[in-house]
Amino acid sequence: MLKFIIKKNYFQDALRLMRISKSMSEKEGVKKAVAVMATDKAKFALKDAGLVTDDINAAAGADLVMVVEADSEDAAASVLSEMETAVTASSSKTGKVSDILGQEMRVINIGLDIFKEALDAQGVKTIQVDWEVPAKGDEKVLEILKKMY
Repeated sequence: MLKFIIKKNYFQDALRLMRISKSMSEKEGVKKAVAVMATDKAKFALKDAGLVTDDINAAAGADLVMVVEADSEDAAASVLSEMETAVTASSSKTGKVSDILGQEMRVINIGLDIFKEALDAQGVKTIQVDWEVPAKGDEKVLEILKKMY
């Protein structure tokens, strides 16, 4: 009996998926258990292993595919559920994707007071570090930076 789940746009680390696949493959009654991103290479390997369906074949590279072939429908469903739980649990343990756009902006400004003033005007927290051209530094670079801001 073959059962599968496709999670759209659910990127996961390949090494983690291999570990989960190996662990699930060792369960009683399981013939094959695979969790992979639906890349063309992965779908080719699934097809070669006899684990591809039309839905899996239509999945995009950013989709996660979890497939279990087992002796019975109950075993396949149980292991597939366990696999999904393992993927979800390991995904949350590794850290959530940073919401960098939602975070408060903070900047360390080196030199260029005018740049600090522009950031302050936008409500950005800034730390100002005074900077001068190092000995034998390039005055042209400083002039270019001043013109930019």
